Amino acid sequence: MKKLLVFFIFLLLLFFITSCQQQKSHDELNAAVEKYLYVWNGGSLDSLDAITSENFQLRINPTFEAMTGRDKLKESISRTRSVFPDFKVKENEKIILGDTALVLRWEISGTYQNPQDTSKYGRKTEANGFSVIFFNDGILTGEWIGYSDLIWYEKLGYKHNTGKK
Repeated sequence: MKKLLVFFIFLLLLFFITSCQQQKSHDELNAAVEKYLYVWNGGSLDSLDAITSENFQLRINPTFEAMTGRDKLKESISRTRSVFPDFKVKENEKIILGDTALVLRWEISGTYQNPQDTSKYGRKTEANGFSVIFFNDGILTGEWIGYSDLIWYEKLGYKHNTGKK
Protein backbone atom coordinates (compact mmCIF):
# COMPACT_ATOMS: atom_id res chain seq x y z
CA MET A 1 0.00 0.00 0.00
CA LYS A 2 2.83 2.37 0.89
CA LYS A 3 4.52 1.69 -2.48
CA LEU A 4 1.26 2.41 -4.27
CA LEU A 5 0.89 5.72 -2.43
CA VAL A 6 4.49 6.70 -3.27
CA PHE A 7 3.86 5.73 -6.91
CA PHE A 8 0.75 7.94 -7.13
CA ILE A 9 2.56 10.85 -5.49
CA PHE A 10 5.38 10.39 -8.00
CA LEU A 11 2.88 10.40 -10.92
CA LEU A 12 1.18 13.50 -9.56
CA LEU A 13 4.51 15.27 -9.17
CA LEU A 14 5.53 14.25 -12.70
CA PHE A 15 2.23 15.56 -14.06
CA PHE A 16 2.72 18.96 -12.41
CA ILE A 17 6.32 19.25 -13.59
CA THR A 18 5.48 18.45 -17.21
CA SER A 19 2.41 20.69 -17.28
CA CYS A 20 4.50 23.59 -15.95
CA GLN A 21 7.13 22.97 -18.63
CA GLN A 22 4.45 22.95 -21.34
CA GLN A 23 3.05 26.25 -20.04
CA LYS A 24 6.55 27.71 -20.01
CA SER A 25 7.18 26.59 -23.60
CA HIS A 26 3.82 28.05 -24.69
CA ASP A 27 4.70 31.31 -22.94
CA GLU A 28 8.09 31.38 -24.70
CA LEU A 29 6.41 30.63 -28.01
CA ASN A 30 3.81 33.37 -27.51
CA ALA A 31 6.62 35.81 -26.72
CA ALA A 32 8.51 34.77 -29.88
CA VAL A 33 5.38 35.19 -32.03
CA GLU A 34 4.75 38.64 -30.51
CA LYS A 35 8.32 39.67 -31.36
CA TYR A 36 7.91 38.21 -34.86
CA LEU A 37 4.74 40.24 -35.48
CA TYR A 38 6.47 43.30 -34.02
CA VAL A 39 9.17 42.95 -36.71
CA TRP A 40 6.56 42.64 -39.48
CA ASN A 41 4.89 45.75 -38.01
CA GLY A 42 8.04 47.88 -38.31
CA GLY A 43 10.39 46.57 -35.63
CA SER A 44 14.09 45.96 -36.15
CA LEU A 45 14.92 43.14 -38.57
CA ASP A 46 17.85 42.22 -36.32
CA SER A 47 15.31 41.08 -33.70
CA LEU A 48 14.69 38.05 -35.92
CA ASP A 49 18.15 36.69 -35.08
CA ALA A 50 17.03 35.72 -31.56
CA ILE A 51 13.66 34.17 -32.45
CA THR A 52 14.10 32.48 -35.84
CA SER A 53 16.29 29.65 -37.05
CA GLU A 54 19.09 30.38 -39.49
CA ASN A 55 17.33 28.09 -42.01
CA PHE A 56 13.89 29.70 -41.57
CA GLN A 57 11.63 28.70 -44.45
CA LEU A 58 9.04 31.21 -45.72
CA ARG A 59 6.30 30.21 -48.16
CA ILE A 60 3.74 32.72 -49.46
CA ASN A 61 0.83 32.22 -51.84
CA PRO A 62 0.24 31.97 -54.73
CA THR A 63 3.31 29.79 -55.42
CA PHE A 64 4.34 28.69 -51.91
CA GLU A 65 7.88 28.28 -53.24
CA ALA A 66 10.28 27.96 -50.33
CA MET A 67 12.44 30.97 -49.52
CA THR A 68 15.02 29.45 -47.19
CA GLY A 69 17.20 31.34 -44.75
CA ARG A 70 16.74 34.10 -42.21
CA ASP A 71 18.20 36.57 -44.72
CA LYS A 72 15.43 35.68 -47.22
CA LEU A 73 12.86 36.40 -44.51
CA LYS A 74 14.47 39.77 -43.82
CA GLU A 75 14.49 40.55 -47.56
CA SER A 76 10.80 39.68 -47.84
CA ILE A 77 9.88 41.93 -44.93
CA SER A 78 12.07 44.74 -46.34
CA ARG A 79 10.43 44.45 -49.78
CA THR A 80 6.98 44.62 -48.20
CA ARG A 81 7.94 47.69 -46.15
CA SER A 82 9.47 49.44 -49.16
CA VAL A 83 6.12 49.42 -50.97
CA PHE A 84 3.85 49.53 -47.88
CA PRO A 85 5.80 51.55 -45.25
CA ASP A 86 2.84 51.44 -42.84
CA PHE A 87 2.27 47.69 -43.32
CA LYS A 88 0.58 46.17 -40.26
CA VAL A 89 -0.37 42.67 -39.17
CA LYS A 90 -3.15 42.46 -36.58
CA GLU A 91 -3.51 39.09 -34.85
CA ASN A 92 -7.10 37.88 -34.57
CA GLU A 93 -6.66 34.33 -33.32
CA LYS A 94 -3.86 31.96 -32.39
CA ILE A 95 -4.16 28.19 -32.07
CA ILE A 96 -1.17 26.16 -30.92
CA LEU A 97 -1.13 22.78 -32.66
CA GLY A 98 1.00 20.62 -30.41
CA ASP A 99 4.76 20.85 -30.17
CA THR A 100 5.72 22.02 -33.67
CA ALA A 101 3.16 24.39 -35.21
CA LEU A 102 0.55 27.05 -34.61
CA VAL A 103 -2.06 28.74 -36.76
CA LEU A 104 -2.38 32.50 -36.68
CA ARG A 105 -5.43 34.21 -38.20
CA TRP A 106 -4.78 37.86 -38.97
CA GLU A 107 -5.65 41.03 -40.90
CA ILE A 108 -3.02 42.89 -42.90
CA SER A 109 -3.22 46.48 -44.07
CA GLY A 110 -1.05 49.06 -45.71
CA THR A 111 -0.83 52.12 -47.93
CA TYR A 112 0.74 51.59 -51.34
CA GLN A 113 3.74 53.89 -51.82
CA ASN A 114 5.70 52.50 -54.73
CA PRO A 115 7.29 55.52 -56.47
CA GLN A 116 7.59 53.49 -59.69
CA ASP A 117 3.79 53.05 -59.89
CA THR A 118 2.19 56.41 -59.18
CA SER A 119 -1.21 55.35 -60.55
CA LYS A 120 -1.97 53.47 -57.31
CA TYR A 121 0.22 55.57 -55.00
CA GLY A 122 -1.44 56.40 -51.68
CA ARG A 123 -4.21 53.80 -51.92
CA LYS A 124 -4.99 51.80 -48.81
CA THR A 125 -5.59 48.07 -48.88
CA GLU A 126 -6.32 45.27 -46.48
CA ALA A 127 -6.97 41.54 -46.47
CA ASN A 128 -7.61 38.68 -44.08
CA GLY A 129 -5.43 35.63 -44.01
CA PHE A 130 -3.65 33.07 -41.92
CA SER A 131 -0.21 31.71 -41.22
CA VAL A 132 0.98 28.30 -40.19
CA ILE A 133 4.08 28.99 -38.12
CA PHE A 134 6.46 26.15 -37.37
CA PHE A 135 8.73 26.08 -34.33
CA ASN A 136 11.20 23.95 -32.42
CA ASP A 137 12.22 24.63 -28.81
CA GLY A 138 10.70 28.12 -28.87
CA ILE A 139 12.53 29.11 -32.09
CA LEU A 140 10.46 29.87 -35.19
CA THR A 141 11.59 27.63 -38.07
CA GLY A 142 9.15 28.55 -40.83
CA GLU A 143 5.92 30.18 -41.92
CA TRP A 144 3.37 29.44 -44.62
CA ILE A 145 1.29 32.55 -45.41
CA GLY A 146 -2.10 32.32 -47.11
CA TYR A 147 -4.39 35.22 -47.98
CA SER A 148 -6.51 36.48 -50.87
CA ASP A 149 -4.02 38.44 -52.92
CA LEU A 150 -6.89 39.08 -55.37
CA ILE A 151 -8.75 41.09 -52.70
CA TRP A 152 -5.49 42.81 -51.68
CA TYR A 153 -4.82 43.99 -55.26
CA GLU A 154 -8.46 44.80 -56.11
CA LYS A 155 -8.55 47.20 -53.15
CA LEU A 156 -5.51 48.89 -54.69
CA GLY A 157 -7.54 49.42 -57.86
CA TYR A 158 -6.25 46.58 -60.02
CA LYS A 159 -8.84 44.74 -62.09
CA HIS A 160 -9.00 40.98 -62.43
CA ASN A 161 -9.11 39.95 -66.08
CA THR A 162 -10.94 36.65 -66.50
CA GLY A 163 -10.23 36.52 -70.22
CA LYS A 164 -13.97 36.46 -71.05
CA LYS A 165 -15.53 39.11 -73.26
